Formats: sequence, structure tokens, C-alpha cells
Amino acid sequence: MRRKMNKLFVALTVAALTTILVSINTHARHQAFDGKGNLFVADYSGTISKYTPDGTKSTFTYGLMPEGVYDVVFDRAGNLFVSDGRSKSILKFTPDGTKSTFAPGVTPIELVFDHSGNLFVADDANRSILKFTPDGNKSTFASHLGASDRGYDLVFDTANNLFVVDSGSKSIFKFASDGTKSTFATGDFIRPIFDKAGNLYVLESGSILKFTPDGARSTFAVVSEHTSPDKKWEYVGGDEQKLVKSGTNEMALDLSDHVLGGVIWAPDSKRFALNWGRGRSHNTELYQLRGNKWKTLKSPDDDVHEILNKAIAAQVKKSGLPKKTDLRFIGERFEVTHWVDSNTAILYAWLEEMVRETLDPDFTVNFFSTLKFDDAGKWKIVKTQRVSDEEEIGEEDARKDISGPTQTTEQEELRADASFRDADRRLNEVYNSLRARLSPSERDRLKKEQLAWIDRRNAAAQAAKANAQEIPTEVADREVTEMTLARAAELEKRLKKVK
Repeated sequence: MRRKMNKLFVALTVAALTTILVSINTHARHQAFDGKGNLFVADYSGTISKYTPDGTKSTFTYGLMPEGVYDVVFDRAGNLFVSDGRSKSILKFTPDGTKSTFAPGVTPIELVFDHSGNLFVADDANRSILKFTPDGNKSTFASHLGASDRGYDLVFDTANNLFVVDSGSKSIFKFASDGTKSTFATGDFIRPIFDKAGNLYVLESGSILKFTPDGARSTFAVVSEHTSPDKKWEYVGGDEQKLVKSGTNEMALDLSDHVLGGVIWAPDSKRFALNWGRGRSHNTELYQLRGNKWKTLKSPDDDVHEILNKAIAAQVKKSGLPKKTDLRFIGERFEVTHWVDSNTAILYAWLEEMVRETLDPDFTVNFFSTLKFDDAGKWKIVKTQRVSDEEEIGEEDARKDISGPTQTTEQEELRADASFRDADRRLNEVYNSLRARLSPSERDRLKKEQLAWIDRRNAAAQAAKANAQEIPTEVADREVTEMTLARAAELEKRLKKVK
């Protein structure tokens, strides 16, 4: 499995792990245990797989919308509930696999049951927490949560109080059973879970923090996934992402331009991938240690994107639509999932587009690609494999040298009718090139300026949707694309002056 269950606890001893995992069956993103100890895992392809305690795998259900499933959770009767953000519904599967729609018209992220069997749902679009009784009656339990790109984490303590980790306001809120709200703690937290004693554990910037029931805070453990295998380097997340020398605050690499990132280390600690993104676009950057300095390598996104585009074109052709059918960008994801060895990385890529005029049909492709690196850090795609519910690239396949496209460095000029994806990609390239030529103080000013511009672009998109006479999402697409192209052109002029 690409997503190891609850990475939050990778640094803990077996004894501590056993104690803390008491609530794993009611709170685990993309995965959940049923009452018989079977593990159910939802993957990017829209498939939910079942693993028995002895590791035997079977397909429980398939055909869900790729990238749509965010959370899965079981009720006491053994029914599986699935939050499907793409179809804007909560799905219910009986133990025999019979599917029904439990709740339509919501944008669900996190799901969690209280001790009375009520289902609580984080509704991303409305920034609220919804409550569903066992018979499906819906009510709003809490509203006016902070705007968040990461959603909200939900968990109940033993006293049936609901704790909400709100990344938008960087707070943990506590809701009593009657809905009374209080602030339990502040900070950039994720992945909350309780132990039997009522202590709350959360992850923050590579550390596991422990909160006692009265709110006393302490550092419980350091999560090793943020630290390089040789223990010399440490990734620090949050608003000011960076790479530091372990045990110090000495910056080795400034990563603050990339939002919501996470690192995947090569076994020899001399390379790592930074998976980052926001909204509809998620990308990966590659870095290599040369001497005692970290250098940026060529990103594989463009080359892999070419493979995805060809697959989309094949789907369009198969559907009988004209070759030049105008497609609208829905979303994309590029992320390194793991390193097979120090010179071989596995990249997952997903792209979705739909016919612009009718918003139907929807075309989705996802692949695993194997990247092989030479000593200088140049990589080559040696294997590409379409994702299916039974396939995943393993170590043996990854070591096979199969010819594929090599990396390229040429940059193409954008057309005036460029898609938002292309415009945003171009803006990022120009922004990073300009930033590399500025002094530290100038970089800081540029970053603040860029963040303010992003806020203006988001506001313009919302206004365009509200005032649209046509399809709102299409109008918003045009608005943000035009703004992004203009911003890229503006920064390009400044780049030429400082070269």
C-alpha cells in the first residue's frame, strides 16, 4: 500500500502504538478496520480494497470517482461510510457490498461517529460540521470554521466531546455534546487521536505533541519521516517550510515558496522529493545534495504530463468525440510516493479533464512512473504503468530498465488561450527564477507580494462565479487564467531587468 496506516506513529514503540491506536477503527483517513479486523483501503483510482488479518487482498468495491474518496469509516453494524467529495455525497456500503447514497448534496471530508452512533461530517464547502442521526436526519452541529486548504480533522474523546482540528484558523476546537464551543489549543496541527486515558495526540511540523485532558502540552516524539535516514537533515513544515541541519535552526534550504509540502527521502539521504500543492494542482520538486549544498533538479511534472495528455487524447478518441474537443482542466496531482533505492523513485500522476461545453463526459487518467537518476541528478523515465485496482509498481518492476522519454529543459511560450494549469505552471517557473536572483530581503517582499496577489485572484474567481451569466466554473476559470497570464508577464519583465 502506498499510504502506510497512520504515519503519525512511525516513531513510537510497539507498546505505545498499541495504546494509542484504540480509536483507529473510527478515525483513519482513506482506511478503516471493520469489527473483524479487516482493513479497508481507498486508493486514488476509485477502488476500495479489503485486506484480511493475514494480508489477503480482495476488491470490496470499485468505480468510485478517482481522487474523490477522502475518508472511510465503519459504524457499529459493520456498514462502511465513504466521503466522496467529487460526487458531493456520503455513500453507504453494507457488509455484503450493497451501495446506497446516505446523504447527497454535501462536500464531505472527514467522517467520525460519536458514541451514540451519530455520524459527524466536515463539510468543506460550507465550513461546517454536519450531524446525521442513524436514520439519516441531518442538522448543522457547528458552522463558521476557518477557510482551509487541508480541511478539518475530527475525533471524539471518551466523554463524547468533539475535537476539531481547524487548519484554517490553526486551532483545535472542543465542542461539548450540546454544541458549546471552546478553543482547546492553537497551532498548525493534523491527525488527532486519543488514547484510553483521554490524552490527545497531534502531529505538528514533524513532532508528535501530547495534550492532557486539561490542555497541558508536551512533545511526545519526533516523527522520523521528516528527518533524513542519516539523521543529518530535517524538514520543517508549516508556513515557513525549510530544510535545516538536524538539531538546529540553521537553514540549509529555503522551501517557503511551496505550500502544504511533505518530503520523501532517498535511502542514502542525498536526494529527496518535496510533494506540495494547493487546490486543484499538486506538484513535486526534486533536490540533490552536492557537497554540502542542496540543489534543485529538473521537475518531472512536464514530462509525465505529456504521458497523461496522450492518455486523455486516447480516451477522447475512444469516446467518438472530435480530436480537437475543447477540454476544461479539473485537477492534477504529481507526487513521489517512495524510493525503491537511492537512484530510483516512483512517481504517481493523476489528471482529470472534462468537455468544456457540456461538462460531460469526464476523462481521468492516473499512472505510476519510475524515475532513474544518474550521479549528477539527471533522471529518465524508464517505466510507466497505468494504475488499476490490482497493480502497483514494486521493487522488482522498478529495477527493469525500460526505455522512456528523457527529461527536457526547453520552455514553451504560452498562448493567449492557455489553460489555467499551463498559466499557473508558467507563473511558478518565472516566480522561482526571479526569486533566485534576489537578495533575502527582496525575496521576502516578493513572497508577501505574491501571497497578496493570490488572495486577490481567489477573490476575483469567487466574484466571477457569483456574477456569471454562463457556467460559473467556466467563467471563473477564464478570470483566473487571464490574471495568471498577466502576472506571469509582469514578473517576466522584472526578471529580464535583474538578469
